[in-house]
Amino acid sequence: MIDRKTMLSLLEKMELAAQETLQQDSAFYKALLALKREIDNDPVVQSTVSELQAAGRSVFNSFVPHIKIRVRTEEGVFALPRPADIPVAPAVEQVGRLTRELRNAASAVIKRSRYYRELGTIVNEAVAASDRFEGIASEVESAGYEVLICLDLSAYAQVKGSASAHPQAREVNPQIPDVEPVPVQLSGSDRKFLKALRIRIDDN
Repeated sequence: MIDRKTMLSLLEKMELAAQETLQQDSAFYKALLALKREIDNDPVVQSTVSELQAAGRSVFNSFVPHIKIRVRTEEGVFALPRPADIPVAPAVEQVGRLTRELRNAASAVIKRSRYYRELGTIVNEAVAASDRFEGIASEVESAGYEVLICLDLSAYAQVKGSASAHPQAREVNPQIPDVEPVPVQLSGSDRKFLKALRIRIDDN
């Protein structure tokens, strides 16, 4: 039995190990950049960005990829608490509408992109090959719990007002919450088997 404090500490260590592994994986960032290009080249995204720029706003698109580790127990699923959202001033009606349209357009591109699915597969392979992650996960699984690995790819658009045209404008940083993480369930024996044979598995 692992107490809550220890479980949260192990979750934090597993997420850090997974993140550090992916930072060294060129295939992960290659797929990430390819997905960003798909969004940047989408006609609806381009049209919405043009409208925001015509309204005097500067638009910055970026990605925040994270690996989220969850542990399933008899009492439920443990996960690290999400950081609190930073409050922002409400945007004017037109900018708020266009920002929502941009968010929805980017989300639609992500959902249909093969690169989004490919990112989940890359995560499987990279994390399965991490000795550090395997050591921590084995400790959790030896206590009878199940480790779940999720790719949380949060796309966002930053819309900033022009300093000259809108001196009081504040940054609007809407999240795209409707992009579902890619869940991957790997037991300890699964990871050892994949690691030994270097088999790439898909996220289904």
